[in-house]
Amino acid sequence: MGPVPEADAYGAVLVNASGEVLLREPSGHFGGYVWTFAKGRSDPGETPAQTALREVREETGYDAEIIAVIPTAFPGTTTVTAFFLAVPVGEPAPFSRETASVRWVGFEAAAGLIAMTKTSYGRQRDLDILEAARRLHASLRDG
Repeated sequence: MGPVPEADAYGAVLVNASGEVLLREPSGHFGGYVWTFAKGRSDPGETPAQTALREVREETGYDAEIIAVIPTAFPGTTTVTAFFLAVPVGEPAPFSRETASVRWVGFEAAAGLIAMTKTSYGRQRDLDILEAARRLHASLRDG
């Protein structure tokens, strides 16, 4: 795994064995986000990977295993966030109240759902994250 970009927050893009991406719908479409990825700030003493895995578990109910670092940090409206590419492990547990629902979709469908986000900056950031994850996933798959 490569170096983790410097960031204020960390998250992960989960991709399942069928090549689908996991998106989460924030409760009340917080911040204008309709569909986005699990992410958040570190708790004291956490590594970036620990933060990403905790946020995924809290916001989607899934445990995950990191398979790669997405090599770019993505500025948002309140933080700069670095992401990992990860795969789900086991069956999902209930997710936190921060999330209204989760959905597995293909990369193309994910772009359509992310495009529903109301804030243009957040929408573009998440589309950029999705594209970076798609490229990385394809490079790992194609070897």
